[in-house]
Amino acid sequence: MHERPSVPLIELLPQHLRNRDVREGRALEALMELLAGELAVVERDIDQLYDNWFIESCEPWVIPYIGALIGARPIRSFGAGEVGLRSYVANTLGYRQAKGTAAALEQVARDVTGWPVVAVEFFERLIWSQHVNHIRPGAIGTASVRDAEAARLSEGPFGTACHSAAAAPADSASGRYAIPHVGLFIWRLDDFPLGFLSDEADGYLGGPVPRASTIGPAFRHFDPVGADRPLFNRRKPDRSIAGRVDMRMVPAPLDRRLLHRDLDRLRAGAPGGGRWFDDVPVVRIRLDGAEVPAGRLHSCNLETRDDGSGNPSWRRPEQAGHVLFDPELGRLALHASDEGKSVEVSCAFGAPFAIGGGPYDRSASFRAWRERIFGHGDTGPWVIGVSARAEEQTDDVLQGGPVVGSLAEAIERWNDAAAAGMRGLILMLDNASYDQDLTDAAHILRIPRDAMLAITAAAWPAVREANNVMRRDLAALAPAHRRPHIRSDLRIRAAAPEAGGEGGALILDGLLIEGEIAVMAGGLGSLSLRHATVGASAGGLAKGLRVISQNAGLAVEVDHCITGPLALGPAGGGLNIADSIIGEDRDLQADPDQFALVVDAPSADADIARSTIFGRASVRSIEAENSLFLGTARAAQRQRGCVRFSHVPTASRVPRRYRCQPELALAEAEQTAGGPLSDAERARIAGSVVPIFTASAWPASAFGQLALACSDAIAAGAFGGAEMGAGFAAGTPFRRANLADMLDEYLPFGLQAAPLFQT
Repeated sequence: MHERPSVPLIELLPQHLRNRDVREGRALEALMELLAGELAVVERDIDQLYDNWFIESCEPWVIPYIGALIGARPIRSFGAGEVGLRSYVANTLGYRQAKGTAAALEQVARDVTGWPVVAVEFFERLIWSQHVNHIRPGAIGTASVRDAEAARLSEGPFGTACHSAAAAPADSASGRYAIPHVGLFIWRLDDFPLGFLSDEADGYLGGPVPRASTIGPAFRHFDPVGADRPLFNRRKPDRSIAGRVDMRMVPAPLDRRLLHRDLDRLRAGAPGGGRWFDDVPVVRIRLDGAEVPAGRLHSCNLETRDDGSGNPSWRRPEQAGHVLFDPELGRLALHASDEGKSVEVSCAFGAPFAIGGGPYDRSASFRAWRERIFGHGDTGPWVIGVSARAEEQTDDVLQGGPVVGSLAEAIERWNDAAAAGMRGLILMLDNASYDQDLTDAAHILRIPRDAMLAITAAAWPAVREANNVMRRDLAALAPAHRRPHIRSDLRIRAAAPEAGGEGGALILDGLLIEGEIAVMAGGLGSLSLRHATVGASAGGLAKGLRVISQNAGLAVEVDHCITGPLALGPAGGGLNIADSIIGEDRDLQADPDQFALVVDAPSADADIARSTIFGRASVRSIEAENSLFLGTARAAQRQRGCVRFSHVPTASRVPRRYRCQPELALAEAEQTAGGPLSDAERARIAGSVVPIFTASAWPASAFGQLALACSDAIAAGAFGGAEMGAGFAAGTPFRRANLADMLDEYLPFGLQAAPLFQT
């Protein structure tokens, strides 16, 4: 969009007319301002019409028309599909020029699916005698049994070992290596980096703090809750159609052996050493505020072992200032002289969806509630920042304040200042862990009647002005790259509203809360959990949200969250769950009646959309769509409400179901059989459409992701052919269909291709 400088039309008139207009009350100036507003609308429309000629700047509705002009095959929209569609249309002519090459297959597959893709021509990896006119220096005749790294890569997309010819389907492990076969290796998980934060005015702002292990302070977990989670590659961007995708460009789990060799080459000064620790390092560690050079990092196996005295231990570095780390277990070990130093890390974890507390961009969520805080009154909200770094902490508003050092202190200040009708904002500015106890009387979060408080993770940029004055800009809040960790239960007490009045409101956005959220006796009006993880621990989602007593009018919103059980008790203001995962299944339970009760809201009318419920649900009434219920769901009132495009166990007591599983599969089977089915047949058919997950226990990287073996009745059974459950917005069925269409157009004649999913 062009930015035309605005010129007041009144200035284009002769000066004597403007002088007369001033004497007569500026009526002409007011008329010219109205005309200028309409002129600006016309000019913007003209500018946009010009921009619509180009795929890079056109509006989304124009993209299919430009695609039709160049004959680009229409593709299905998925998730943030506009970006992929725009790139696909923009690059179509380039794809056609490179048609039939592996590089073109990789890039077009990436554009139409949004997934990283590596194309491998398996006929190039066959053992066959080489012709002098077609020498393949990288294709050795046989694999070296002494090269562990090459052996680990031999079946993947980046292996160099050659294989004997096979005769089986291309998507089978035993049939890949045949002359007509091409493999498309695909990664469905995404990498979510948590790194060191900084800005121009404040400088370094801190990074995630690894959790000390139970066996000692020298042994730590990268995950701040103390879980063993594999680290993922922080992928580098791929901007070339002609270039090939390499290991640094895919969101794959890190391999300790590859990093070990890379660091050894770096220390030896060998060519190519340190490629995993270049301008986008996969792991960075700071000790006492100073970054540890890559040459002092050592990738190794840190499995727990006996220290010789019957005590569990990990390996430790032999030199002070050096750090051992295990990317596959997400662990690090310090020298004895370093164990008392502060430690911060920068790394990436994997996940299938942008839900739960995470460092991804949450701007849409922030905009959804921003006006409720900022649009109330003329004075603006009460605001305070929270940062673990002493350099930022100040009460001087002329030096970027107020910023305090802990959430506990921010809550104390809010409790002292809060009054009826007040609006407040607590901004968590970093990725630190806050381990203060928030359960005592002084730190119970108090919400006066008709007051509203939001606690959110966001950057609060500081601007250096003249005379060394530094002010923070509330208009530039950026809810991204941050995921603060709260190591405590959070307790809330709200004042009861006056007759006919409204209760207070609390919004929690972008937080990782290790404890439970407990709403104590009072009259809280609404609680909104957005893009948060609640109840997380190394052992899973043990805790969640609990309403202790009273709060009969409480309305609860759970949006893009991962949380443990919801026990709402008397809260009857409504329960809205969207794009979330509630509970987990650690026992791989098959009987839906034996699942734990994870939604206990007997007084609430529930509205559940695009969510996965790992457990039983008990509500007053229910509206549900595009969701997965692993346990039985029971609604006390079944005269109203509906369950649509969802999986609900047959033993559930819910209102009318529309195109739900397994009822839909049973009805189709009865129609085919021409009569009722036996109990054994019904059980078999119902079992064939049960959701199957890659991982059903938190904090697995693929938690909540449907497995490739899951029936299409579930994987494509939601409205419009989308996936049921928390993966609805991911658009996996549409991506896979786009990939099939792409292969039909761009795959060379006579070849067969198969998608080979790595995650």
